[in-house]
Amino acid sequence: MEKKFVANKAVLVNQQGKILLVRDTGKLDHEGADGKWDFPGGRMDVGETPQEGLVRELQEEIGVTVQDIQIGVPIHVGLWSCGGDVHNNPIVGIFYIVHLIGNPEIRLSDEHNELRWIDPRLAPPNCDPLPGNGVLEAYRLHEGIIAATGKEIKGHEGLGLIQLFTGNGKGKTTAAIGEIVRMVGAGKKAAIIFFDKGGTHYMERKVFDALTVEDHERGLGRVEWFAYGRDRIDPVSGCFDFSVTEQDRELGTQGLAKALELFQSDQYDLVVLDEMNSTTDLGMVSVDAVLCVLDAKPDRMELILTGRNAPQAFLDRAHLVTEMRLRKHYFYSGVKAREGIDY
Repeated sequence: MEKKFVANKAVLVNQQGKILLVRDTGKLDHEGADGKWDFPGGRMDVGETPQEGLVRELQEEIGVTVQDIQIGVPIHVGLWSCGGDVHNNPIVGIFYIVHLIGNPEIRLSDEHNELRWIDPRLAPPNCDPLPGNGVLEAYRLHEGIIAATGKEIKGHEGLGLIQLFTGNGKGKTTAAIGEIVRMVGAGKKAAIIFFDKGGTHYMERKVFDALTVEDHERGLGRVEWFAYGRDRIDPVSGCFDFSVTEQDRELGTQGLAKALELFQSDQYDLVVLDEMNSTTDLGMVSVDAVLCVLDAKPDRMELILTGRNAPQAFLDRAHLVTEMRLRKHYFYSGVKAREGIDY
């Protein structure tokens, strides 16, 4: 029977959100790893549970105790070897998120000669973590972190970026409307296209309509809004219709055409495509069709996309990504959507 060693590793996160890497000395059974950067932790001893093994390794390698840490969930499984022989000496590595409690001193053992705290939003500077960068990517995915890669916008000033609000939690449209309010206060012109949101029960639209010419003359900006979608709330039962019909696809296409029209007019400081992410995810419009429209965005226009399940292509295009994570919601306790709060 083939045997494998099990190693328990820590993605150790301090109170500033940075992750600890340690540099290997290549001693003992770490031959060939001299100078390599790694996550603290090591192989489990006979009779240990995974968490017991992880606590022991962290105490031996960096001097922290069980009182200094809070062990979370495993986020990644890797495979490497002892001495480079994957066939005869395979090691299965399980990586746990471990939060540091307080600010205990990190004391390196003889196995490591340098430590570095890295920002998970950035590429590790001059580091080559073992057993690969898949661990950092798994941590970013778990925490909803998008690594910063936009060197082309370094030092950018003014409008012109793309923001994206996604996730299963409440607040995506609300956050976008907050940005519109700021634009109005700054005397600028904004527009919002509501995808898949028909009906007349959205209270924010009344506020947009209430802005008058006199308000504009007093220094406030203007908001235009456009809605493309069926009213999915049954007026009798109050139930939500989750189906996707040909009419939904037609309305989605009309909404994209309106977005292209707004972009080509180049008259707006901010445009919000509300529920664009979810509309695309549900197949009412295609990812490629949306990206073609985004290509027409004027350089000076700020753009916001909202909705859950944002396609990866949208995440890649955005300069800011915020994920609203659902922790608790009164809806699941039987509380219906409330006027002035939820719509």
